Amino acid sequence: MTQTGEPSIAELMAQLAANAAEIAALKAEKEALSRRVVKLEEELALARLHRFAPRSEKHIDRIFNEAEEAADEDDPDDGDEVVADLPDTGLPSVDSAAGKKRGRRPLPEDLPRERVEYDLPDDQKACPCCNSQMHRMGEAVTEQLHIEVKAKVLQNVRFKYACRHCDRTGISTPVVIAPMPPQPLPGSIATASTLAFALVHKYVDGTPLYRVAQTF
Repeated sequence: MTQTGEPSIAELMAQLAANAAEIAALKAEKEALSRRVVKLEEELALARLHRFAPRSEKHIDRIFNEAEEAADEDDPDDGDEVVADLPDTGLPSVDSAAGKKRGRRPLPEDLPRERVEYDLPDDQKACPCCNSQMHRMGEAVTEQLHIEVKAKVLQNVRFKYACRHCDRTGISTPVVIAPMPPQPLPGSIATASTLAFALVHKYVDGTPLYRVAQTF
C-alpha cells in the first residue's frame, strides 16, 4: 500500500486474480448444478412414466425387446435372387436339397398399392455380351410398407432386360435388372418414412411397438 493509503499495483493485481478465480469457481459450480437439475428432471419424468403408465408399458423387457423378437420371426436369408434360364445341355438335372423355407409374411391385401417403377437408362440397355439392344423380358416386384398420413404399400417395380440375340445364339442369356435407390435398411419392408414414424412414436412419445402396429 502506498503512503497515501491507496493499494499498490501488486495488491490490485492480486485482488484481480483472486476475483477471477472466485468467478471461475462460481461458474463451475453453476454448470454442475445445471447438469444436476437436468438429471433430476429426467429422473422425475421417468418416475412419473412408471407410476402413471399402463401396466403393459411398465415392463422394460417388453418395450425394448419387441424389435428383436419380431426380427427372429423373419428369415435373415430372405432376399431377391435373379437366376438366368440356361439352355438344355443334355446333362441330368440335379435336385436341390429339400427343405422348408421360411418366408416373410405378405403385407395385407386390403392396403392400397402404389407402383414405383425403376428402369435402366438407355445407355445400359445394350447387351454386355454382344452390344445388341436388349428387350424388356419381365420385372422384379418387391413390396415395402410406406406410412405417411395413412399406410399404403409401395410396389417397387424394377424392369428386367434380356438380349434376344444371345438368347438365340449364345450359351447363356444375360439378364440386367434396374437398380433401386439405396434403402435405409436393405431387405426390410419398411421405407424411411415408416422407420421415422415408428422411431418417433417409440423413443420420443414412449409408445410401445404393439400399440404403434394397432394404428394400422
